[in-house]
Amino acid sequence: MRASTETTKLLTEYYAAMEANDPRAYGSYYAENMTLTFGNSPEIKGRENIVAAFSSKLGEVESLGHDLVNVWEEEGGVVFFESIGRWTLRSGAVIEIKASSKITIVSGKFVDQRIYVDNAPVFEALEQEQGLVGRP
Repeated sequence: MRASTETTKLLTEYYAAMEANDPRAYGSYYAENMTLTFGNSPEIKGRENIVAAFSSKLGEVESLGHDLVNVWEEEGGVVFFESIGRWTLRSGAVIEIKASSKITIVSGKFVDQRIYVDNAPVFEALEQEQGLVGRP
């Protein structure tokens, strides 16, 4: 079924904190023992490790915004959604990437997040951008 207004608002506020690149703010949504999995990558465990992983990648760009496309909510706090990630690079280039995610929310905190996305275009653009640094 479609997600509640409350759940959609929670996700919107979470992604606003991420777009502002405020680790303390977006980290406040994570349970202490949260798990995070990007596709086939190894699972990351614990709030501090997840914040560090996001902070590292977000430190390479100007911002990462998210537009929610569709949001569905199941019993037990399981939320599925489609989004468009809007990566703004330091050069000003903007790359939009479609993604799907599943988040389990318990007592207002994310206990598990699984993100299914192909960020290869972003990584390629970052390599090109970083390769241009220092060139005439």
